[in-house]
Amino acid sequence: MGTMNERNLRRCAALVIDFFLISIVYSVLINIVPESLPPHQGGDFQWSFALIPDSFALVSLGYFIGCDFLNRGESLGKDILRLQTRSVDGGVLDLRQRGYRTLLKWVSLMVWPLAFFAFFWKEKGLTLQDYFVKSSVTLARGFNPTL
Repeated sequence: MGTMNERNLRRCAALVIDFFLISIVYSVLINIVPESLPPHQGGDFQWSFALIPDSFALVSLGYFIGCDFLNRGESLGKDILRLQTRSVDGGVLDLRQRGYRTLLKWVSLMVWPLAFFAFFWKEKGLTLQDYFVKSSVTLARGFNPTL
């Protein structure tokens, strides 16, 4: 596989930053929700370790959908590390493309071994969502969220 280029390293670091931010939001949310919710079908519903992956996945999906609508499809990690997502012809992704890309990103996180292999395969740095939406991530702008 050789060495990874700067853009691929930044993409990996951006994902780590995004997951750090998602973890903060997730931690706040699970501390706001009471430990024992109202009874459901005759029994108390208790937080358990079994719920953590499901609720974390939903918070992650919410984070990336929020980025799609509030920040032109760029996550905060990408903004911080000066990355931008464009179509392969260099144009800005429309809302439909950003939505598909986010759903595919969520799916790729669920099948991460396959996504990991696809990203590092021949050092192209293409994720599953890049491949199917015909997008690429390039070095570009700095932190400039649009709310």
